[in-house]
Amino acid sequence: MVNILDVLIIGLAVISLLLIIRNMMVTRDLKIPIGFKKGSGVKIKMGGATLVGYTLVADSVPSGEYEVYERLVELARSLRVNITFISTIFKVDRGKLLRFLDDEIKKTELAYTATKHIRYAERLKFLQDLYKLAIRDHRPYLGSLAMILWIPEDSEDHIRIVEAFRSIVEAETGIILKSVSSDGSLGSIISFTPQLDTAINTKPVIVSEKHVSDKRGVVIGRYIDGDNVLVLDWPRDFEAHIGVFGPTGKGKTVLLAGLTAQLGLISDSRLDPYMVAVIDPKGDLKSLVSNIASKIIKIGNDTCIRLPRLDGVASELIKSSLQTAWGESRVETCLGSLVERGLVVYDLSELPNEDRNVASSLILSSIVLEASEKGLPGRIVIVIDEAWRIAQGTANHMIIALREGRSKGVYIVYATQSPSDIPQPILDNTRVIIAFGGFTKNYVELARRLGLENGDTLLKLPVGEALVRIGDKPPVNVLVYNYKSMLEKNIIEGERIVSSS
Repeated sequence: MVNILDVLIIGLAVISLLLIIRNMMVTRDLKIPIGFKKGSGVKIKMGGATLVGYTLVADSVPSGEYEVYERLVELARSLRVNITFISTIFKVDRGKLLRFLDDEIKKTELAYTATKHIRYAERLKFLQDLYKLAIRDHRPYLGSLAMILWIPEDSEDHIRIVEAFRSIVEAETGIILKSVSSDGSLGSIISFTPQLDTAINTKPVIVSEKHVSDKRGVVIGRYIDGDNVLVLDWPRDFEAHIGVFGPTGKGKTVLLAGLTAQLGLISDSRLDPYMVAVIDPKGDLKSLVSNIASKIIKIGNDTCIRLPRLDGVASELIKSSLQTAWGESRVETCLGSLVERGLVVYDLSELPNEDRNVASSLILSSIVLEASEKGLPGRIVIVIDEAWRIAQGTANHMIIALREGRSKGVYIVYATQSPSDIPQPILDNTRVIIAFGGFTKNYVELARRLGLENGDTLLKLPVGEALVRIGDKPPVNVLVYNYKSMLEKNIIEGERIVSSS
């Protein structure tokens, strides 16, 4: 006799088997879940159809949590759009975030004080608002949202469909979306920077007062004959080096401090230049830019200057550096690298005078030698105060630095009292000349070596004014901003001093 229960079990088993086989048959149509073809973007094959992916990235993490995401799904369903959502949420250490934001606010305040540019004002407001949010939120997070629209390959309305979806999403949710090119690389689809980092690392545009168009670069000062501001373009105007000339008390160090501070801010924001190395024999620059510096290194008698190697051409550079001393130098050399990330100040003020000359020359030689033989991770600007100290003797180390620097990514900004301090080969390799006023006719005559044919003007220039010549352009009269006052207002107590040993 047949058991009805056994029949029922067998029937259910057969039905289950048929369903499994049916599902397997359907699954076979999903041939390759995601296939990448070089140059053809991202595609997916589903149900026998080929779908092409178009990526949209949100400009910020949407508020409203689950309600917003549910609404996005509803919109996708109503429009019958195949879509993949990519959402990333990262928890952040609240203490570290607050310290980071505090540092960024100080840097941005300095940039805004120096330039009064509206972009810095907007960035400062964003950072301050973000700081307030981080104070209130005990569990801050960073995140991003992106979505990939999958559209049939044979559709003729790819762009129209993407734009229609984007418009509806922006209207319904307030989320601003931007398109991202899909080049076949998975990283180009799912790698996008969290909004906090994007907002903080926007490229700085340093200008000006009114009537000045946006220009990336470093502000020198205001034209005497108008309201416009002179801006040195980064990196173009730095590639063939910059020379600053003028007697003591006319404004050289103040200008160097302003140049250095702005380059440091650009380096922090854009990672280019990779390094700003300041060679400071007297400690004057250090006292002004300590709030901006990534590291301040005091060079003492027990400190060795690191070079990539000590033989061959390095021995010639060392020999040339030793010629700058007034007698026997106690500065030692050793193997190593001086290339570091950020704004690094070498404070030589504790060394005897003759050793300051040698240490300055060796620091320059070390960076140039590494650039020439090993290559650099990015462009480096070397700012040298009292360059007369290292232009004595054959000055081969300085001549090589300026001649080889441009092609190797090392740009030199040097300052000295008189054009006679600098050998002609170095002047010939200096594209930007900034000359402050002088007291004697001899200074004016020497200024003609700098291409300043109207050098008589130099006798009439008050403190803070300079003639600036860029390349073959005629020199212009500029009032250099008082960067000393700007920087002193932003100095914080407690310098970050790091041993170089």
